[in-house]
Amino acid sequence: MPLFALLLFFTNNSVFAQTDEIQLETTIIGEDKIKFNYIAQQILEKIELSKIILSQLQEEKYLEKTEEQKLIDKQREISKQKLQEQIDRMNRNYEPFTPRNSFAKYLTGVDKTYHGIYWDQFNFITEKIKIAKAVQVSIINQGGTYQEAFKEYVRYASMTKVEMIQLTQELNIKYGFADAKVQKQFDKYGKLPRTNS
Repeated sequence: MPLFALLLFFTNNSVFAQTDEIQLETTIIGEDKIKFNYIAQQILEKIELSKIILSQLQEEKYLEKTEEQKLIDKQREISKQKLQEQIDRMNRNYEPFTPRNSFAKYLTGVDKTYHGIYWDQFNFITEKIKIAKAVQVSIINQGGTYQEAFKEYVRYASMTKVEMIQLTQELNIKYGFADAKVQKQFDKYGKLPRTNS
């Protein structure tokens, strides 16, 4: 009830808009006049009572919330621990099927002489995909549509024929399977220039 009276007291004196034409008069009542004014004394008593009731309510809610919060925090910690255990188990179960391990299994059937070239190609594509995913997430986080993000993902993750040929030439030179002088004779499409002889 005291809070209601306090709110009623303040809402009755509310001003929502004021123009320059309206001048509000305020009367300042001194401390001595308040002591002898019965209505002012009642209002002050109710304000003080409201403050006490409000602080008691807040303390009770705080104590209840603290106990509830402890229980919630404990349950969250248990859930977090169980989730981590399940993730660890899942990672162990699917370890052989990760892209890197699957590719390594594929390479067991390839002559070891060429493993370096294959791994460099794999790492190159993996890096392109990481960059493409970062661009995709960035576009979505900045308010872009999924279609825009996917379009950019494809653009960054794709590899043109020219890029593929250039990468292959560089890796062949790096691992000693081709001579740089010979590779320079090929055009950007991997073809030798035609002669009219």
